[in-house]
Amino acid sequence: MLNNDRHNYIRYRIGRIKHEYWLRNRKNKQEKLLDSFDNFVIKNLKPGNTCVYGCAGYYLEDWIKDLTVVEQWDIVKKIYPKAHIIKQRKDLFNTFGCSFDNFIVTNARGDHWVNLDGLEEHIGFYAKTIKEDGLLFYTFRDTQIPEWNRLTTNHYDYFFDWAINIWKTTGMHCVWKDIKFADRTNPFAMDENPDTTNGNIKFIFAKNREYLKINYA
Repeated sequence: MLNNDRHNYIRYRIGRIKHEYWLRNRKNKQEKLLDSFDNFVIKNLKPGNTCVYGCAGYYLEDWIKDLTVVEQWDIVKKIYPKAHIIKQRKDLFNTFGCSFDNFIVTNARGDHWVNLDGLEEHIGFYAKTIKEDGLLFYTFRDTQIPEWNRLTTNHYDYFFDWAINIWKTTGMHCVWKDIKFADRTNPFAMDENPDTTNGNIKFIFAKNREYLKINYA
């Protein structure tokens, strides 16, 4: 496989819509694009330090103060020099300690193609860097999660039951959810799910805290 900057950049860029937003916003500084879900996240952030992991979080730099961007791809350092390149999640704590008030993982490709136990392990690594009462905004697409039977499983219950029980291993309590699926009763529906960009499974988790007042304004 080729290993040069051009090739690696193309591989990284494919399918990363938030990177496309960043490119557009650099060209048009008068009218910047902000995804509606990202806007919701921004309105619900706690004051303090925010980390965005593996999802082109540098595009949010104009809206989030005290932003730390972490990616797994070396090429990101060349397009956004302030990015931290950390390939293994276990090294997040070694690098940052418990220093973040907010942690954002929005439909990150690097988190896909593991079962729910794998997602729980990922969240465990993120949780170690989150302060007490801190928040984790975590989203993904159900179609990228293997090892579950779509024909015999209640889709909503499957993901919600998982979310409300991970506090036992991670200390992260589910305080908000938005779980939606494509309308399969419509034979002409072509969408994979209701939100391919951000993921159709969305959660906010709070560290050792069971309630959060949500700002929907």
